Amino acid sequence: MARPSVLEDAARDVRHAARVLRRSPGFTAAALITLSLGIGATSAVFAVLRGVMLKPLPYESPARIVAIWETVRGGTARNVIAPANFAEWRERTRTLEDLAMVGPAAATMVVNGQPDRIAGLTFSAAGFRTLGVRPVLGRVYNEAEDRGNASVLVLSYEFWQGRLGGRGDVLGLAIPTDGRPRAVVGVMPAGFTVAGQRASFLVPDGRTSDQLRGVHGRESSYAIARLRDRVTFDQAAGEMRTIFADLEREAPARNASRTVILLPIQEQMVGDLRPAAYALTGAVVLVLLVACANVANLLLARSAARELEVNVRTALGASRARVMRQLLTEHLLLASAGGIGGLALAALGQRGLLALVGDRIPIPRLDQVGLDAPVVGFTVAVALAAGVLVGLVPAFVSTAHAREATRDAGRHGGGRRLHRVLRALVVAEVALSLVLLAGAGLLMRSFIKLQNVDPGFRTAGVLTASVQLPVTRYDFARSDSFFNELRSRVGALPAVQSVGGASCMPVPFPCIGTSFWRSDREKPPPGQLPSGQVRPVTPGFFKAMGIAQLAGRDFSDADTASAPPVAIVSQEVVRQQFPDGSPLSRRLRIGVDHASGAADVEWTIVGVVGDIRSSLDGPVRQAIFIPRTDRPGANLTLFVRTARDPLSLAASVTSAVHAMEPEAPVAVRTLEDVVGGTIARPRAISIVVATFALVALVLAAVGVYGVMAYSVKARTQEIGVRMALGASAGSVLRMILGQALRLVLVGVAAGLGAAMLFTRLLERLLFQVEPLDGWTFGLTALVLLATATIASLLPAVRGMRMAPMEALRTIR
Repeated sequence: MARPSVLEDAARDVRHAARVLRRSPGFTAAALITLSLGIGATSAVFAVLRGVMLKPLPYESPARIVAIWETVRGGTARNVIAPANFAEWRERTRTLEDLAMVGPAAATMVVNGQPDRIAGLTFSAAGFRTLGVRPVLGRVYNEAEDRGNASVLVLSYEFWQGRLGGRGDVLGLAIPTDGRPRAVVGVMPAGFTVAGQRASFLVPDGRTSDQLRGVHGRESSYAIARLRDRVTFDQAAGEMRTIFADLEREAPARNASRTVILLPIQEQMVGDLRPAAYALTGAVVLVLLVACANVANLLLARSAARELEVNVRTALGASRARVMRQLLTEHLLLASAGGIGGLALAALGQRGLLALVGDRIPIPRLDQVGLDAPVVGFTVAVALAAGVLVGLVPAFVSTAHAREATRDAGRHGGGRRLHRVLRALVVAEVALSLVLLAGAGLLMRSFIKLQNVDPGFRTAGVLTASVQLPVTRYDFARSDSFFNELRSRVGALPAVQSVGGASCMPVPFPCIGTSFWRSDREKPPPGQLPSGQVRPVTPGFFKAMGIAQLAGRDFSDADTASAPPVAIVSQEVVRQQFPDGSPLSRRLRIGVDHASGAADVEWTIVGVVGDIRSSLDGPVRQAIFIPRTDRPGANLTLFVRTARDPLSLAASVTSAVHAMEPEAPVAVRTLEDVVGGTIARPRAISIVVATFALVALVLAAVGVYGVMAYSVKARTQEIGVRMALGASAGSVLRMILGQALRLVLVGVAAGLGAAMLFTRLLERLLFQVEPLDGWTFGLTALVLLATATIASLLPAVRGMRMAPMEALRTIR
């Protein structure tokens, strides 16, 4: 008879494994659910990490593209650049080519007759060469159009399809943009971003080098460039620092105590996401390990019932390797089915992650997330690895010392080796779960502290309405008159308690960052000037926002551009600049131009208000408020306080705007939603890690329950003898619970040690919470102990209620 081939042997093993698993539906379902949870969570997180961080960037030679920012000397924070510096970099560098400036360019567009505020970017024509991305339709604008400020624009694929319906005649279409018709010359590919920034449209910067040199101060811009051939990143960074040092000597007022930083484009896009990525990766690996330990426990407990089968097969001539191969086939088949279930859960988990993130967290390339071939391949690899991981130890234990197992089965229910391995796996499960619970606890405590930070204003009951007027039809005087009338109309609406306006939101935007100094003191040298935020606001702003008025007065309608310049300062300005007494009637020189055009203006302080934060997790900064009429413009955000649901006023406020100017887009949100959006990322991370921790806790509880149930069954004879000799039910209960708690305490001790290492990876994600926070670690240990005690209680009660004669009948 011909010897069966390897494939025939494997097929026979698979069929036998399938029959064995079908005969134990309860065990198979429990193992499949556990593996699917572990594998599914791992695949979902990998899908997100691959789409956002691991996929190759869709640029030409992305490793040679860099982003350029300014920073304070010795610092690492990315600060915006000065246009005058950019003009000099472009002319002086020999290591970089195709320097391009990137900046925000929100504009009012009239699409299908409806005005809307659309987010775009100003983008130098050289930037298209830097990125090496070609449009799918038409062309990009050239250098002459860029520096000549031509009336052209390039659309994103998503804007073309979503807002313009993918119309075929889009090229040459004139779209009113801030009242200026711009002709569409091209459409970029789907998913295109500029260094991770999405933009519905790109427009030329429109300035020559001489015009850029004439710009004072800094704008909300940065630069991108490409390394020249045979130039390394370090060479380019060194040259740019040298150029900036020269610029510091040439223009100390603009560049004192500052320098430049270069970032690889990959770092620019995802560098800030790395701490969160590390946290999620660590969390999901822990969940997978807990799931594997749990299934290994199930397999080990089940192996005791199959010892006779293994011994019979060995007695009939099957080698240990052959028996192990059969057992591993069963485990791999189980893991493969778990992988299929994991893929289904990964699809749901991935959608859940994206829904949790939504549009509130600026994460680049979220549209690249999906269950593509590499993710499926990764899932298959994880499933196979899990199958080997969960099956190797049970297979080894089941086939090792078969005679010892047979001899001890009657007394120990599977042998001493099996008991030791089961206990070790329970300890491992508890330790891994504690690490994950500690991390989740730290993140939750951090988020709660962040959520409870006082922003300096009252968010409840406030509707925000951002209004943008057509700039071609509204000069400063007309826009000022419009917004004054609008405030009066909105203030007269039913249920409106107060209304005020500001040129920017209180969070997360710092508004105008500038330097200032006391007029009665000598101006400090460049680099030593105090800096703060200047916020143009209308009368009624502080009342509508619930900002405390500590001294002096509010602005009034008499504080116009023609009146003497006045300012209101925050308490932080008083603390730092006026420790010698009240600041009222004193004067400041502020690095912003006065609307009257007068040079060297002094601003008289007429009031003091409480501090407000531009970010909840940042320090309180000095803030100076000036009348909006001194920094007029065509945009304003209204803050409307009401005792009702703020959104109930949305239609009325929008109607009031459109009754005065039908082409003005209005964006309404509650102030609570605005502030809540600033903590969306820590909220999402906390929820995901807490979910993983809850899964791990449940799995650990199931593992403890399973081992204790097996232990009670294995010690049936011992319990019977003890009770026959007079042991009380209470002593039996204490014995079983004591055994469980000893295992859990060992696991907790091991987990605390591991958690002290793991939680240090979370340091950059924590706010006002230490990575080794004692309260969190202690509470985590108590939760785990309580859960394990509850999980052990049912088997312990079952052992306590066991009748002595019933237990003694099992003695052979």
